[in-house]
Amino acid sequence: MTTATRESISNLRVLLFGGNGRVARAMTSLMVARSWDVTSVIRNPQQELDILRLGAHGPGRLDVLHCDLRHIESPDDATRLLEKVQPNCVVFAAGSFSNPYEIDRDVAQRIIQASGRADYRDIKEYLWESNSYPSVKDSKLQADEHLVAVARQRELRGSPGLQAISLRPSWLLTSPATGKVKLGKTQAVGQVTIGDVASVAVSLLSRDDTSGWYDLVQGDQGIDQAVEAVVRDRVICIEGEDVQRIYSLKLD
Repeated sequence: MTTATRESISNLRVLLFGGNGRVARAMTSLMVARSWDVTSVIRNPQQELDILRLGAHGPGRLDVLHCDLRHIESPDDATRLLEKVQPNCVVFAAGSFSNPYEIDRDVAQRIIQASGRADYRDIKEYLWESNSYPSVKDSKLQADEHLVAVARQRELRGSPGLQAISLRPSWLLTSPATGKVKLGKTQAVGQVTIGDVASVAVSLLSRDDTSGWYDLVQGDQGIDQAVEAVVRDRVICIEGEDVQRIYSLKLD
């Protein structure tokens, strides 16, 4: 459970990695509309104006930070970015088809490590259909497990809780958002629109009682109702995994 208060959740300072991605862009618009302040991390400076247009109508503040994620070579590198922005929420929405183990796993783990050193909220978001790309599936699973291990380590140390969320959508659709999803325990293969993924992610972040792994596909339940249901029913999608092995992972 995060130590963030309801007041701080309504005024989140978000550090968003992979800011030019399709889901990240949709999330940015939704977060700024909620009066959240967003720092979008992008690699290519030529993308900056397009990103800034996403926040043109506020009321939240949007700015851009240029960073090639390949240059985050250690948790210390990630920590320097966090210290510069001072977020109370970290979103990792980056991905790489060409080198998923470097970006989707290693960089994600370094950012998770850095987030675990302070009292940040953290959401690790899947952007791709894992069953279609085995290396992406494997690298993201390792990052998810790392997030669980870091959160557990903080708990054992008696440190303030890390609100660790892994949102894992299935195959992305570019069609208009439906506002209807199935969240929590779902079938292994499915589809879901980019807009619905973004809305679910922002809805999860807007609460202080969401944490764990959540699978996501199209469904027939409204987004806020779906989020409320997984919290009410204490849905745990990590069931079936070797949790003790995950807890014992070596954290560099």
